[in-house]
Amino acid sequence: MSFDTQILQFMSAPGYRPMKQHELARALQIGSKGQRADFRHDLYQLEEQGKIIRLRKNRWGLPEIGNQVIGTIKMMAKGGAIFIPDNKDESEIYINDRNQGVALPDDKVSIEIFHSEYAARQRERRGQTDLRAEGRVVSVVKRKNEQTVGLLKHTPYYSYVIPDAPGFKHDVRIEDTQNIGDNHKVLVKLNAWNDPYHPLTGKIIEDLGNVTDPGVDVDSLLREAGIREDFPQDVIDEANQLSGEVTPDKMEGRTDLRNAVTFTIDPETAKDYDDAVSLEPHPDGGWILGVHIADVSTYVTPGSKIDKEAYHRGNSIYLVDRAVMMLPKELTTKVCSLNPENDHLSHTAEIHLSADGEMLGYKTYPSVIHSKARLTYTQVQKYIDDEPDHGIPDLILQRLENLWPLVQKVRKLRVENGSIEINTPEIEIKLNDQGKVEKMMPRSESKQAYGLIEDCMLLANRAVAETLINAELPAIYRIHEEPDEEQWAAMGMELQALGIPALPQTRAEINQAVQMAVGTPVEYTANLAILRNFKRAEYSNTQIGHFGLAFEDYTHFTSPIRRYPDLLVHRLLKAVELGKQFPISGDQIAEIAQHCTDTEKKADELERKSTEKKRIEYYNELMSSSLTQKFKGYIVTIKGKGMIVELPDSLQRGMVTFASITSDWLEANDDMTQAVTKGGKAKFTIGQEVEVALAKVDTARNFIDFILADQVVQPRQRERRPKFEPDMRTGKPRKKGKQRRRRR
Repeated sequence: MSFDTQILQFMSAPGYRPMKQHELARALQIGSKGQRADFRHDLYQLEEQGKIIRLRKNRWGLPEIGNQVIGTIKMMAKGGAIFIPDNKDESEIYINDRNQGVALPDDKVSIEIFHSEYAARQRERRGQTDLRAEGRVVSVVKRKNEQTVGLLKHTPYYSYVIPDAPGFKHDVRIEDTQNIGDNHKVLVKLNAWNDPYHPLTGKIIEDLGNVTDPGVDVDSLLREAGIREDFPQDVIDEANQLSGEVTPDKMEGRTDLRNAVTFTIDPETAKDYDDAVSLEPHPDGGWILGVHIADVSTYVTPGSKIDKEAYHRGNSIYLVDRAVMMLPKELTTKVCSLNPENDHLSHTAEIHLSADGEMLGYKTYPSVIHSKARLTYTQVQKYIDDEPDHGIPDLILQRLENLWPLVQKVRKLRVENGSIEINTPEIEIKLNDQGKVEKMMPRSESKQAYGLIEDCMLLANRAVAETLINAELPAIYRIHEEPDEEQWAAMGMELQALGIPALPQTRAEINQAVQMAVGTPVEYTANLAILRNFKRAEYSNTQIGHFGLAFEDYTHFTSPIRRYPDLLVHRLLKAVELGKQFPISGDQIAEIAQHCTDTEKKADELERKSTEKKRIEYYNELMSSSLTQKFKGYIVTIKGKGMIVELPDSLQRGMVTFASITSDWLEANDDMTQAVTKGGKAKFTIGQEVEVALAKVDTARNFIDFILADQVVQPRQRERRPKFEPDMRTGKPRKKGKQRRRRR
């Protein structure tokens, strides 16, 4: 029996006052046990649909539509939540734990806005007359996630899962544990949850293994994000049917470059090679730089099973212990990869460069190449550093002797035209067989060798972008907007606080600020101050240019094995070269661009989390050791409660709370750039070097607290006393502190 209509009609009647559940049931004359169950079900269903709301003291009523807002709820790790409205013109709203209802992290919810009486009294006591708005979740419009990953725990009475997701405050009750042991990570499908006074329940759908097993930590991150490393069998089957053999029919319409001296340069651990380069003199003077990219689009056709899976993934993900590829290895390492001493289909961007490195012209076309050698960045860096044991074949060495000085001129011109040059450190983490950190250090990548290939790829991406722009057909581009007014202001304020007299408003002024910081103790922090006030680069169907690179036209063409936008660009470029229009609209490209931007953000977040998790485990083991270790760090941020310090050797960040600094009473200044004493004297400034020790490592919430090294309290040496001492009457040993009672 359904009670929805009765409930809504009763609440809509004039003079209705909010009632509790049992009062409503009595008023509607609901008596039998079966009716009460149906009534309760309909009541909660109406709440979930947003048609009724639960008010204070668990009373029910109709929502005030004018006072409700739709948006996303973001849980805070230490309690409470922030509601972010869908309408960007509306303000964010704080939601107390008791007002979150059945909302879970990142759900789309409808909230009712009100003013907390308690908060109002507190603000009134402080002399503040304005009321802080708060929110109360009325209903969940859409669950963000129907699955979660967590740690399975057993008690004598029930089993439950503690979710990994930050801000997920509810344990999940499990009825059927499938005989999975305690402390296993599991993937759980959440059951419908409509009543905050009843536990959240779920069903285990995958056992990921014991929490201590190697790789389970990263497996958990992937499952939480809804990503699987392995490919569906039908995708693998389709990939296995493809052949990389260059047959006469595949040669049709292609330029034969198999006699050209082409070669690849990649990391030593690379398993697929999607770009090769060549360099020859141009008959009219200058040079012909060839950038030859694996022709993935010939094998991955629109609408195929491989294509659909590649689009779903959007890009490859490079984690601390593995790579989750966009395309199956059956395709990337065998069919498409530009392995040396084999014929391979490619797409070439041929660029005419002057002797001074200026781009004079370009053309693109399908090709076939035969790579003559596979070089590593280490080999090329040894050549650049004039080390004799680089092992580069003479045929390739002759090209490098011209390519390296030419690329230096190309880079110099790029920077002179406004391209921003900021070197940011990366961390290399080496794991042992148990998945534990064996070594952690700043990445010793061969930067100049990497930069050589980077500038060749930038030239090719520019040439292809201009080709697509000139065709005046729908296309996808890589864009980067310049900072907004607030970001420019924050950048200048932070640089000033670091002692760098710069208030940048242009790319040129940013580069000037970078140069001012070079070689100073604040160089690293100054680079961070600039980068964190940049917007994020994205994909778009509208070309607005790339601020950071100072390119008017730019796209991604050079990595179709690991980025879906590059694969789409290859398809679009082929259509332009044939004088045709690829069958795709601007609106469709806009949708693809947004999807690929989102998958790229997710990949970056997973890469950050996987590194963060290993670092936290590393410092947790140090914390558990008996030795007190000290670390050199830099203050990168000042917050209300303390200072964020980053260790340059690992890029690990942690807070030094003002409360832990017993030598001074400190607080943040108004600009959040200094920690000052009561008298206003600056004691600490962002960019300042400090020595710290570990104070706390929270592996559950992935954060670290530091303490200043000079505040570390050494453990007091206690006098060692024997556990047993002689009995004064008998002389026999007895436990210390035990007294024999005398009989009276």
